[in-house]
Amino acid sequence: MALAQHADQTFNEVDIVLLGLLERLEKDGNSKSGLARTHDLMVSRVGGLPQLAGLFVYDDQGNWVVNSQPTLEKRFNNSDRDYFIYHRLHRVEKPFIGKPIKSKSTGQWILTISRRINKIDGSFGGVVLGTIDLSFFQRFYAQFDIGKNGAIMLGSLDGTVLHRRPLLPDSVGKNLENSPLFQEHVRRSGSGSVEIRSTQDGVVRINSFRYLADHPLFIIVAMSKDEVLAEWMFHVWVRVIGVAAVLIILYYGGTKMVAQVKRREVAELDAIKSKRKLESLYKTLEAQSQKDGLTAVFNRRYFDDSLSSQLALLNRSGGILSLIMVDVDHFKRFNDTYGHAAGDVCLQRVAAAIQTAVQREGDVVARYGGEEFAVILPECDKAGALIVARSLINSLHEEKIEHASSGTGFITVSVGVTSIAVEPGHAITPRKMIEAADEGLYLAKDQGRDQVIFREFSPQARNRILCFDEEAA
Repeated sequence: MALAQHADQTFNEVDIVLLGLLERLEKDGNSKSGLARTHDLMVSRVGGLPQLAGLFVYDDQGNWVVNSQPTLEKRFNNSDRDYFIYHRLHRVEKPFIGKPIKSKSTGQWILTISRRINKIDGSFGGVVLGTIDLSFFQRFYAQFDIGKNGAIMLGSLDGTVLHRRPLLPDSVGKNLENSPLFQEHVRRSGSGSVEIRSTQDGVVRINSFRYLADHPLFIIVAMSKDEVLAEWMFHVWVRVIGVAAVLIILYYGGTKMVAQVKRREVAELDAIKSKRKLESLYKTLEAQSQKDGLTAVFNRRYFDDSLSSQLALLNRSGGILSLIMVDVDHFKRFNDTYGHAAGDVCLQRVAAAIQTAVQREGDVVARYGGEEFAVILPECDKAGALIVARSLINSLHEEKIEHASSGTGFITVSVGVTSIAVEPGHAITPRKMIEAADEGLYLAKDQGRDQVIFREFSPQARNRILCFDEEAA
């Protein structure tokens, strides 16, 4: 895997340089000044990549146009190279990795990676080429321990050997297409391992192979089975001795260890029980801190946190939210007539009636303060909020809580409703929404109490007040 990733990275880095050269050629063209700038870029890129031996640009006839050599060399023609012939016959957008060749300019063995240059009409316009020094792979492969009889091989999927460690006189460019390893295994699968006895030296080797992820190449690592097993046997004996020592220690210390484990288990069970009690107590305290002690609905602090959270989500993601504010009519008269103890009972019954009207699990009923309650309705539009508000009033009518000092003879409430439906990106605050619902509530009181007034809320425009009966009509 490491070798395959290294080969992929090596070719990908050079291919990125080739793409940059293609872009530079498109901008600067073949002018003298443009080629001079391209030449300077090529020299800089070759100096920056250790694997890159040279960069070259050829025209559609194979003539040298510009290269990375210190002096611009144009006396060679490369129309006979396999990469040139391939690009002339194939219009593809992928790089081409050719067979190992000896450089015409340096005489060293190199690998080539190239891309086609297209003219404006799409016809063949030449080749941009990068060469990779095989010694770059040799230095990297030398870092791996493959034993005395092991081997590492980089090849193309047509069976051509691009590089090998150890490097034999006939290694580079050799074709393995007819070998059993290539025919029966490498050609048929992207990765795997197989045990094969060499016909040349008789050594049984474990051959592991893997295709490269980005290029039509493969890596083979061959290890001598005897060398692998020899090292394995050494480690086995080391482990056997180590395990035996551990068993002896366990034998003599077993009794103490068992006793310690039992004591630890008892302590852990006690700790678990204590933790569960603390968790239960914490949940109880948390629930109590969120609820109003008199009415058992949520308290003001929970209401503020919940409304802030709902509006933050609404401002970020958009959506619908409705708010209902409820106030008990003539509640001071009730307390003056029946006393504060009866007033507490009244508030409890009002809260229960509101909870009866609010059916959904995600809705929040809270005591806002004194005789005032609030209801948060997530994902509920104006029509739904008005239905809940009317249901709330009807539920309280059914309770018929006696109130001789009111005009109706029983407890009633005034209700203010507001609703918003916005897209993401607004900055609506809880105060603005509460003010909108409160204005509806105060107007309901001014117009005779025991009714619902809807306050239409818009983040952009001034709000408009509608009574429930007008909307229903």
